[in-house]
Amino acid sequence: MQNITIETCEQLPAKDELNNMLSQYYELIVQRMRAMGFDIDPAAPQSALAEFWENSDDYLPPKGCLVVARAQGGEIVGCGMMKCLGPDTGELKRVFVTEKARGTGTGRALIEVREKVAREMGLKRLIADTLTPNVEMRDLYPKLGFVELDTPIETTTYNDQPMLRPHLHYFAKDI
Repeated sequence: MQNITIETCEQLPAKDELNNMLSQYYELIVQRMRAMGFDIDPAAPQSALAEFWENSDDYLPPKGCLVVARAQGGEIVGCGMMKCLGPDTGELKRVFVTEKARGTGTGRALIEVREKVAREMGLKRLIADTLTPNVEMRDLYPKLGFVELDTPIETTTYNDQPMLRPHLHYFAKDI
């Protein structure tokens, strides 16, 4: 797939368009959590979508950023979000690239654009977490200068989903 552009959103994309992308992301996360042995409520992806929309302002300026990757026809084929956790720290959230856009550098670009925005916002550090089976992100973060931490950090997932703590990997990068 060629001609993918990364767009920094000043406002939320159309709800149905973003829901399509986020639904794919949440389905993958649920699939991986079930493979880890978690008994996940079938309504979990819809609950996660509702939670996102309730807190979507956290991912827009001035509190954060939302970036989407669009294919040539305008279809969203990737997304990534960042929210401020304090005056100096931003947390990367929901990095996802559809299957047809994988291997194109889109995931890398989604992280690099959010890092640029974080610097422009005056942030000094980015953090992220990911589940053990998310080998794609566990491989990509170090390639972009993130360091995997030996001890947990209080990310959103750490605080909201304590049962996942033993399965989380934490990354940080000074910017």
